[in-house]
Amino acid sequence: MKLKIIIVCLAATMLLMPLPSHGKNEGINGILDEITEELLREYIQTLQDFGPRVTESDACRQAAEYIVSQFEEYGLMVREDNWTYHGYEDINIEATLPGQNESSDEIYIVCAHYDSVPGSPGADDNGSGTAAVLAAAKVLSKYRFEHTIRFVTFSGEEQGLLGSREYAKEAHENGDNIVAVLNADMIGYTRTNEGRTRVVIEETGHSAWITNLSINISMEYADEIGLQVVRWPSYPYSDHASFLEYGYDAVFFFEYEFNDYYHSSDDTIDNMDLDYAARVTKLIVATLVELAGLEEGDYENPVVKIEKPQGHLYINNREVLPLPFGATVVIGGIEIEAYAFDNGSGIDSVEFYIDGKLKAVDSEAPYTYEWDERAMFLHEIEVKAYDNAGNEEHDTVKIWIFNV
Repeated sequence: MKLKIIIVCLAATMLLMPLPSHGKNEGINGILDEITEELLREYIQTLQDFGPRVTESDACRQAAEYIVSQFEEYGLMVREDNWTYHGYEDINIEATLPGQNESSDEIYIVCAHYDSVPGSPGADDNGSGTAAVLAAAKVLSKYRFEHTIRFVTFSGEEQGLLGSREYAKEAHENGDNIVAVLNADMIGYTRTNEGRTRVVIEETGHSAWITNLSINISMEYADEIGLQVVRWPSYPYSDHASFLEYGYDAVFFFEYEFNDYYHSSDDTIDNMDLDYAARVTKLIVATLVELAGLEEGDYENPVVKIEKPQGHLYINNREVLPLPFGATVVIGGIEIEAYAFDNGSGIDSVEFYIDGKLKAVDSEAPYTYEWDERAMFLHEIEVKAYDNAGNEEHDTVKIWIFNV
């Protein structure tokens, strides 16, 4: 994010009204619940701990490797996009969630830059935007969408939008049908109550339709998001400008009050408002969900619970008496019993693990496994339940066992 004097000129864009409301998409509610301050704190703190993430530096490369590892953990298709420009050389990271509609070539992008300036740990600029992209990837990877979503982080922004410029150029040359770009840059700082309830979206006349949708989202989910969208004309100071240059519709989500610690050693997580960052992230993600077209399906995890052994003394598989503090002691063998339920697609199977090793799979209720191996002292039992939509849940219990 480049320092700038912002001239508020709303003449044309203020005339543009938000899109008509179509009512809440119930699938979005669960998605928004998963975006928390704690999740963003983990991402931002990790990025901050690398130190100043100056393009081409070891810290910037370490941050890139971290982002790649997170995308891979979420099961996304990951591409490291190497770029060179004006004597600089670094990488962008792209993760893709393919759309389910095989006849659609539409692509929707949420993006941010992960580099920072020398001497600054870059928590708000732009750990906050990078965290929004990572949070979107983590949460949305568990869902299915009609159109393709790309989660992209750029380096070289602080040197003049270098990484995003090369990325947008390549996309244009490839004929990628990028319909909308949501760029997040500095979305985690507030100073006053007014600042906590407003967020800026920079737009052009062509991309104002995206802002319209975000305004609609902010009103539909006012209780969850609690933000008023303020429209500003677009300035070429963040990565959305690279996409605008190549004819793509793009907008820029930006904090309402400019960060007092901008480009300094004090741009740390301690000087951020993580509740605000979470609410801006929710607005971005909800907008993305509406754009990409959330498909109906079973996205809820099943319920699973180890019913036996649990909180008792057992002798040769017989429950003898309850034990204090929830302790579980087993003498001899034991039949492990698990309860599993799913009100969507139904239970597919239940797996039984002892100390992390798979021992059995049961696909019919009642779900049981007879454990009669030689074992002594403390061990962990884990069961995992899978529904027919691929969602999973687990439960564990630690027991003292004496079976010779």
